[in-house]
Amino acid sequence: ALLASPGLRDSVNVALDPGTSRGNVAAQVMLDMPIGKNAPDNATNYVVTADLTNFGADNLMMGQKVEASALRVSASNDGYQVTGDIKLNGTPAAINLSKKKGTTESDLRLQANIDETARRRLGIDFGGAVAGTIPVKVSAKLSDDGKDPPMSVEADLTPVKIDNLLPGWVKPAGRPAHATYTLTKTPQATHIDDLVIAGSGANVRGSVELDGSGDIIAANFPTFSLSEGDKATLKAERANDGLLHVTMRGDVFDGTKFVKSSLAGGAADKSKQKQTDLELDIKLGTVIGNNGETLRGLDFKLTRRGGHIRAFNLNAKIGRDAPLNGDLRVRSRDNHQVVYFETSDAGALFRFTDMYPRMFGGRMWVAMDPPTPDHAPQVGTLSIRNFVVRGEPGLERVVSGAPGQASGGVQFTEMHCEFTRVPGRMAVRDGIVRGPAVGVTIEGHSEHLKDDVHLRGTFVPFYGLNNMFWQ
Repeated sequence: ALLASPGLRDSVNVALDPGTSRGNVAAQVMLDMPIGKNAPDNATNYVVTADLTNFGADNLMMGQKVEASALRVSASNDGYQVTGDIKLNGTPAAINLSKKKGTTESDLRLQANIDETARRRLGIDFGGAVAGTIPVKVSAKLSDDGKDPPMSVEADLTPVKIDNLLPGWVKPAGRPAHATYTLTKTPQATHIDDLVIAGSGANVRGSVELDGSGDIIAANFPTFSLSEGDKATLKAERANDGLLHVTMRGDVFDGTKFVKSSLAGGAADKSKQKQTDLELDIKLGTVIGNNGETLRGLDFKLTRRGGHIRAFNLNAKIGRDAPLNGDLRVRSRDNHQVVYFETSDAGALFRFTDMYPRMFGGRMWVAMDPPTPDHAPQVGTLSIRNFVVRGEPGLERVVSGAPGQASGGVQFTEMHCEFTRVPGRMAVRDGIVRGPAVGVTIEGHSEHLKDDVHLRGTFVPFYGLNNMFWQ
């Protein structure tokens, strides 16, 4: 009520609604006021030092509730300053709010450590993509028009673990990274402008627009580099029917982390996340993979609605210009829809994905169930013909006595197995590998998220004659 009085309202320019605020104030006021009929205007000088205790006010700052056990307020004819530790919608923060004489806006400086719970309270939910506490610094100019002002944000991402916050961006906790951006909120949308993410090889610059639910309306990244040497751009725009169109173009892109996270399929907590309806259109000159392998001339398109893949097409070159193709097709034997891949260099694909680096050559096809919204197990079949395994000591010992065995590796004519894939895990069963000199049975599972492989099997030496048992 005092701040809203005619003598202070215009000069202090701070409004507190008595109905939604509380607290006690103890103040020392020094007043220099001339007395007389001819006293000039603005001749009164004042200095106020006040301590606010058990303070609370709803919708005081950026639409958030502010609470503080103690605040220090200093005011004079030149302006005012408020300092102390507060809780902003329940999140601890240090605040410095000041206003100078002759200005219509107050300067806000705020520092806070935003953990996962605090991010959810503030309406910033990254799900499982960010784990840990983010130190942030916020600056803004506040006015009395009731609108949320643009806020300049500096975020230290070094302490947090990041897993595909941006597609393919994986960063362990402790590796340096920072983000700066301007955040503007309206009742309809949140705008993130002048976004710069840098550190640990990443260099991302652009802007993002989110709706009231935190879903992407549009994004534009003229610079989209998640690793050293990346040269790519990315754009996204949501259509009226809710489909998010994502376009990526570039000369070079490091796909090693993206491949690993894709094979892992996400952690268990991610399986409950909402799946956005999207359309991907990706064209990249070179995609860097594991073990020195690359994809060249990648042309990838995918459409997903309601968590189901509606269209899928992949074309690229791998190894020594071997084609790698993929599509969505209906399997003739049971009229079942599957995601299908094939290549004439299975070894290069296995090295690219870091699944097994010792295979060379091989004509391969794989067919598996498409992913579903409920992350049901995906059943698939893998078949490879005419390949060589090199540098596998246990296998070379088994065939060391085989007559006519070449020195360039162990030859195989066929590999066939069934597998079941769930998020983070793939189980292999009924695996059979056979060749002129030896056969192998394989079963077990791999934990992609833990880089943990448990496969077991039996070597069966054929030495030519015993091959009849496989016919």
